Amino acid sequence: TANARGLSTARLLPQKQQKSSLRIASDTIEAFPRCSVSNFSKLRANKRFAYFDRTKYVFVLDSIDADVLLFLRPRRFGKSLTLSMLEHFHGVQHRAQYGELFKDLDVDKDVKQNRVTPGQYLILKFNFAKVRRTRDLNEAAQGLANNIIQSLEEFYGDYYPYLGGSLDQLISKEINQGDAIYSLANLVDIVDHTLREVKNGGDKKHPLANVKGIYLLADEYDAFSNEYMDPHNSQPWAASAASSLVKGFWATVKEMVA
Repeated sequence: TANARGLSTARLLPQKQQKSSLRIASDTIEAFPRCSVSNFSKLRANKRFAYFDRTKYVFVLDSIDADVLLFLRPRRFGKSLTLSMLEHFHGVQHRAQYGELFKDLDVDKDVKQNRVTPGQYLILKFNFAKVRRTRDLNEAAQGLANNIIQSLEEFYGDYYPYLGGSLDQLISKEINQGDAIYSLANLVDIVDHTLREVKNGGDKKHPLANVKGIYLLADEYDAFSNEYMDPHNSQPWAASAASSLVKGFWATVKEMVA
């Protein structure tokens, strides 16, 4: 049926819910329009939103013997929402929210069986679809650098209580606004050093005591490059600062998992 927002609603009986991956918190669901919600926490907080449960794949992904996983799916296929779900499951800052976010989902069975553990990572997120488009490759390179720097600042904003010092101190000391790749490598070194100190200190009650490292999520990983790469004329891209920045970024990420 139609409602005031022009969206369809439907009733789903409990027995039908049990046979599907659809999870709702009431007997009425409101079908949300595409592109509306890709934040897992906000989706789960709204009891009229339906969620097709894909959390059983958390254990599947965790059990794969690989440091890098690539999701290839069509547009509007839920990739961003899946990354948000992984962020909320693995992020140490979301431990206290585990019950309200995951208790009725498939992954909770794996957690109770000790097959996978929530809250064991510091989440570093990038979204390359947010880089401002421009025809000038030099401006594009600066836009990409700004995007990377902003993601690093957001990381420090999430985790400065764990890393020591104030947020302003971390950003001013550890981020070089003119060198995004150096700043990324510096962040990795800081996290590695902090986790080693926590481990060597032996304090099992420290909030980072069980943290394994950085969990990097890159949404729209090829959106920036695809905007400028020309299969008929590769020279402008290959010789550009933007291309060098992309290569430097992924080379640094590769070193993180080496």
